[in-house]
Amino acid sequence: MRLLLAKARPDWARWQTALAPHAELTLRDPWRLTLRPETPADRSTWLNLDEFQGVICVSPTAASQLIAALDRYWPQPPAGVHWLCNGPATAEVLSQGGLMPQFPASGHTAEDVLALAPTQAVTQRKWLVVKGAGGRGIYPQVLKDRGAEVYTIEVYERALDPAVLAEMSRLSSEVDALLISSQLLGEALRSGHNGAWKVWPGLWILTSPRLLNWAREQGIVQCRLASGASPEAVAQSLHGGT
Repeated sequence: MRLLLAKARPDWARWQTALAPHAELTLRDPWRLTLRPETPADRSTWLNLDEFQGVICVSPTAASQLIAALDRYWPQPPAGVHWLCNGPATAEVLSQGGLMPQFPASGHTAEDVLALAPTQAVTQRKWLVVKGAGGRGIYPQVLKDRGAEVYTIEVYERALDPAVLAEMSRLSSEVDALLISSQLLGEALRSGHNGAWKVWPGLWILTSPRLLNWAREQGIVQCRLASGASPEAVAQSLHGGT
C-alpha cells in the first residue's frame, strides 16, 4: 500500500520507523507554525501554575512553550500538578524539561486524554490548556462540564501551506491511502482548487470517531478508522477492515 502522510517534519523519522514495514510512505509537511508573543495575561498564568490541578499540552510545540515558561519563571516546577498530553512525542518534550507527564496508553486523541484518571474529579479545581490559536474546544468544554475552572493559553498560530497542499493533490494519483488526523487538513484538501480529493478513489484512514463521522458526512465512501493517532495504531489499521 502506498500511504500519504501529512506530518510535521520533526516527526517523520518516528512515523517511518513504525510504518515502513507496512506501507510505502510519502511524507509531506503542510503545517506552518508561528509562535505568539507572550501577553501580560499569559505571564500572570505562568507565574501561578502552582494553583492548577492539571495542565494539558495539546502538541509538542505547546509543550516546548510550557517548558520555556517554566525555565523563565520557576527554578523548580511546581509540585502537585498533573502534566497531561496526548502522546509520546509531546511527552518527550515535557520529560526533557524535567516533568513527569501522563498520556493515554493507546488512542492518543483528546477523548483519550479526557478519559485519564486526573481529569475526572475536577470540580472547583483549576485547569490550564496550552494550545494553538483556534482549533477544537473539547478540552475546556469537557472540563467545564465536569465542574472545573478552565484557562487556556494560545502559544502559537497554525496554518497550512497552500503550495504543499497543491503538491499533495498532485500526489493523489500516486498513492492508495491518505492519513487524516486533523479536520482542518481534511477540509483544506477537499476544498482544493483542482478537486482531486473529492473524486479520489483511495482509502481515507481517520484517527478518531469524530473524524470518521466527518468523512462520512462528506460522502467519502472508502473510510477506515484507526484505533488512535499513534504510528502503531495507524500501522495496525493498514491491515484492518473499514
